[in-house]
Amino acid sequence: MKRGRRNFLIAGAVISGSLAAGLQFGLPFARRQIFNFLADGQPPGGGVGEEPTLWLKLTKQNHLRVYVPKVEMGQGIHTALGQIAAEELELPWDSVRVFQASTLSGPVDSFGTGGSASVSGLYTPLRQLAANYRTMLEEAAADILNDIVYFEAGIFRNSSGLSMSLGEASRLDREWIMPENNTALKPTSKFTLIGKSVPRLDLRDILTASPRYAYDARSSSNQTYYGAVARAPMIGAIQQTVDSKTVEKMTDVVKVVIKDNFAGVIATTREAAWLAADALNVTWTIPDSPVNQESIQAMFEPIANGAITLRKQGSFEHLESDDIIESKYSTPFASTAPLEPQSSFAEIGNDEILHVKAPTQFPNATAKKIAEELDIESSKIDVLPTYLGGGFGRRSVTESAIEASILAYSSGLPVHVGWRREDEFRHDLFRPATKHVLRGKLKQNKIHFFNHLQASGDVLLSSLPSIAGTILGSDFAATRGINPHYEIENIHLQAKRVQLPVPTASWRGLGLLANTFAMECFVDELAILANQDPVRFRLQHLSGKKYERIRNVLIRVTEISDWKQQKANGIPLGIACCNDYGTVVAVVAEIDIINNAIDVRRIWAAMDCGQVINPNGAINQVEGNIVWGVGSTLQEEVIFENGNATARNFDNYPLLRLEQTPIIEVTLLPSNLPPQGVGEPAIGPVPAAIANAVYKKTGKRLRSLPLKL
Repeated sequence: MKRGRRNFLIAGAVISGSLAAGLQFGLPFARRQIFNFLADGQPPGGGVGEEPTLWLKLTKQNHLRVYVPKVEMGQGIHTALGQIAAEELELPWDSVRVFQASTLSGPVDSFGTGGSASVSGLYTPLRQLAANYRTMLEEAAADILNDIVYFEAGIFRNSSGLSMSLGEASRLDREWIMPENNTALKPTSKFTLIGKSVPRLDLRDILTASPRYAYDARSSSNQTYYGAVARAPMIGAIQQTVDSKTVEKMTDVVKVVIKDNFAGVIATTREAAWLAADALNVTWTIPDSPVNQESIQAMFEPIANGAITLRKQGSFEHLESDDIIESKYSTPFASTAPLEPQSSFAEIGNDEILHVKAPTQFPNATAKKIAEELDIESSKIDVLPTYLGGGFGRRSVTESAIEASILAYSSGLPVHVGWRREDEFRHDLFRPATKHVLRGKLKQNKIHFFNHLQASGDVLLSSLPSIAGTILGSDFAATRGINPHYEIENIHLQAKRVQLPVPTASWRGLGLLANTFAMECFVDELAILANQDPVRFRLQHLSGKKYERIRNVLIRVTEISDWKQQKANGIPLGIACCNDYGTVVAVVAEIDIINNAIDVRRIWAAMDCGQVINPNGAINQVEGNIVWGVGSTLQEEVIFENGNATARNFDNYPLLRLEQTPIIEVTLLPSNLPPQGVGEPAIGPVPAAIANAVYKKTGKRLRSLPLKL
C-alpha cells in the first residue's frame, strides 16, 4: 500500500475511531484524540500508483519527461520532483523536463498542492517508482545486450562495448511487468542531483516572460470570447431577479446566461463583458445588518464561551493563584492578494470534453465542483492547472473556473473569464481574524503552567458539511501551531470556533502565523518575568532527544546572528521559533525605529527541514516566507465597512516594497530525516521575532498585528 493512501487511512481510522469513542466517553475525549494525532502528524502523503509511464516517459534521445499533478506556483516544485525522478534513473539534469498533468491525463493527485506536502509526500513514492522503472528497463536491455556490466548517465553497456539507453529500452516491444520486489533505493551518499542546487527548469522561461498563466489562456483553434459575472454588492447579498433586456442589445454582447444565483455575459472583448455585467439589472436581497468591523469583533466575546479543550495535561489546582500572568493577543483579517487575479478558460473540444485551464491548487476538486454545477460527469471535464501567479491558499477555491465553465457549457463557445483587481480584493476568501488569551505561571524560573485560549474564524471547516463543525468543535487548520514545542509540565490548550459573516479560507500557513505570534511573544514575556535571556529561557525548556532538532536551530540562529555580541552592543534583536509539519525553524529579527515606525533591518533564519532536494529552492521558499511575514507583521490588514472589505487595490492594501525588505540570511541544517515541509513553516516565527525586538528597543509590548507604535 502506498504511503499517501496509508496515511489517509490511518488518519481516517484515528478520527473515525476517536469519534466512535466519543459516543461512549463524550465529544471532549474524541476531540482531544483527534488533536493529539494531528498536532504531531505529518502532512498528507502522496501516492504514485504502480504504472511508471503515467509519471515517466523517455524519448529515443534519452530525455526524461516527468508528468506531475502538483501545481507550480513559484515554489519550484516541478524542479524538485524532476530531481527526485532523475536521481533514481541516473540521468543528467540537462535531459530532464517536467510537464503539468491534467485531471484526465497523467497521474491523479487526490490531495492537491498545499500544506507544504508535495515533496515530503512524493519523495519516497516517486523515487521508488523511478527505481522500479529503471529495473524494468534494465531487464529489457539485458534481453538484447545479454550481459550488462556498466550503467551510467542513463546508458547500459555490456562486456562487448555494445550499449542501449534507457530511452531505447523503453521503446522495445515487450510485456512490461513491475518487479516483484521493490528495487533498492540509492543511498544518500551516492546522490548526484538530490541535495544539489541545480537550475530551475523554468528559469529561462521566467526570465523571458514565457510561462502561460491562466490570464493568458486562449483557444488554439477558435475565436476566444470573454465572460464576466454580476457580483454581489456586499457580503451576504443574494440574487433575486435579473433583467437582461438592455444588456442583450449592447454592442459586442453575444449571450447572457442566467441561472440560480448566477448572472453572466459573454462578449467579444473583455471590456465589453465587464461593462455588460455591470449593466445587468439585478435585484439583490441585502442583509439586514451589513457586516462591519465592530460587529465582527463583538462576535469573539466573551472569548471563553463555547471554547473546547484541545489538550489538557497535568494539574490545574493553581489556576486562580495570584502569580499567574495573563496577556491578550490578536491578528486581523488579511487578503491573499495574489499578483494574478482570478482567471480561467473553458472550451468544449471536438472530443466533447469540457477543457478548462485554471490557476487551481486542487484540480480534481475543481473538476468535481464544475461537474456538480453543470450536472455532468467529472469524466467529461478535463482541468489543466496553469502556472499560478501566486497561490497562498487562495487558489484552493477557483471561482473563475466555475464561471468560465458555466458560460462555455451554456453557449458552446470558448470563454475566458478574468477578474478585475477590484473583484479580487472585494470577493477574496480572507485569512480569519483571531484573538488569544494566554496565561502562565513560573516555578523555579521555568514555565510551570501554560494556557492558550484561541478564537478564530474558519479556515477549512466552512468547506466541510455542517456536521463536521458540530463534531470537531473547532477548525483544526485554524489551530495549526498552537501546540507548544517546549517541555512544560502543565498545559491547557483551548479553541473557540467563531462563525464569521465574511468568507474565510486558507492563507499561507493556515493558523500557524497567528498562533506562533501569540505563543512566542508570551514566552518572551515569561522570560522577562524570569529575568532571563530569551534564548537561554527557551533552551532550558528544550532538553532531551525529543527537542534536539528545535534546540539545534535555535542555537544555530543565535550563532549566525551573533546574538550574544549584538545584545552586548545594544542592538535590538528578537527571537522566535516553531515546529510545523516536521520542520523546525528559528528566526532572529533586528529592528530600528525611524519616524515612529518599525524598520526591520535584518532577519536571520535557521531551518531543519529534513533532506533538502534543492538547497537554493528551499532557501528561496524561506526568504519568501520571511518577506510575506514581515509585510503581514507591519502593514497588512483588511477592514470591513458597510458590508464590504475597504481594500480595492494595492494602493489601500500595501504589500511589502523592495526598499522595506530586510537583509535576509538563511541557514539550512543537515539532516538524516526524509524531506519535511518547506513552503510555509518559516512564516510562523517572523511576527513574534519582530515584536520581541520592538520590545527590546522600546519597552513596549505590542500584542496586535499589524504592529503599530
